[in-house]
Amino acid sequence: MSIKSFVSRTDLIDKLKSRGLIFDEIELNRALVKQNYYSLFNGFENLLLETLNPKSYKNTTLDDFKALYFFDKNFSSIIFSSLNKVEESLKTSIAYHFTKIHCATLNETMQYTNKDNYMNPQDSNKLSKTYCPYSKNYPFVNEQNKKIYSDFSNFCLFKPYYLTNLINWNDHIDVKFYQSDQYMAPKDVAIYRDAKKNEHRDVAVPFWVAIETLTFGEIIRLLHYLQDDVLEDVLNDFNLKKSKRSEFLNMMDFLLCLRNSCAHGTLINRFTTPISYKVNANIVTSFLLKPQKHYGYQYSKLSLFDILKILSYFEPLKELKRLLKRFFYSNYRRMGYTAGNQLNQKLLKRMGCSDYSQWKALLSGKMQYTL
Repeated sequence: MSIKSFVSRTDLIDKLKSRGLIFDEIELNRALVKQNYYSLFNGFENLLLETLNPKSYKNTTLDDFKALYFFDKNFSSIIFSSLNKVEESLKTSIAYHFTKIHCATLNETMQYTNKDNYMNPQDSNKLSKTYCPYSKNYPFVNEQNKKIYSDFSNFCLFKPYYLTNLINWNDHIDVKFYQSDQYMAPKDVAIYRDAKKNEHRDVAVPFWVAIETLTFGEIIRLLHYLQDDVLEDVLNDFNLKKSKRSEFLNMMDFLLCLRNSCAHGTLINRFTTPISYKVNANIVTSFLLKPQKHYGYQYSKLSLFDILKILSYFEPLKELKRLLKRFFYSNYRRMGYTAGNQLNQKLLKRMGCSDYSQWKALLSGKMQYTL
């Protein structure tokens, strides 16, 4: 495949016309102004082409492409909303259980910025405050957990100017509101410094406020660093035992991949996890996943269908079922049953499972998974 040079909208319209696409030119030009050509056409053409070489369409309209495009956007939006709910639940659980153990008094408010209250994945010294019992056999240290494992000290909460940046970069956090003459910052916690770099040891922002500013990726990294007593309580909120730590963290890896795809506006029907992200064998078994094998590794790339199985453990997906059903029936009405059914089958296969009955079972909550 060669690098493609710039093509004008007029030339794009002529190209689509030569391939047999049926369209109103004014409507198509309007679509090309508002939507990216790759996302609107290239991203779906294999689902609609009659022949590949040369590329040609048969009874295919601009509306067929637009229907696929807006279905994908709506499907992605619903998934993104569900992932945001998972993220909110995680933040709420972590802040509550960490604060309960480490930040219970006023003077302990900033203890969430003290490295000694966490596990360092590299620390195998049982006498150390940051000892990690999983250090010598930490999962995926050469894959997705490489930085998490090797760069503990550079985590955002532990940086010297964390509290200063937290206040300065978030307008809703007013330094005056979080000042108290009854608070005096203890050793090894973040301290607020003003524009003149003067220390204000009477400033403290509670964890449940600060955690809202962390990204999903930072939250997952934080989960890795939580000591077992805190993480056990967090896992319990999600009906999991401490023994499922590795599985839980790996599930979060893939929800993060899915969230990033939704957030960046990429076509969700083409979603697969990166080959650099490896899969826990117990997750494969528990969720009946079908990873593609890659580079000699037993478990690797996962489809959208697989990741939705994982998401369904945390959030119901019935809204996706309703959207999929409406989209399928609209294809029948617009294209006729045979062509509509063919398109629906191709789309399901691309998303990871060609069996519509399995999609209905998953999205309706009839597929129950237990770790």
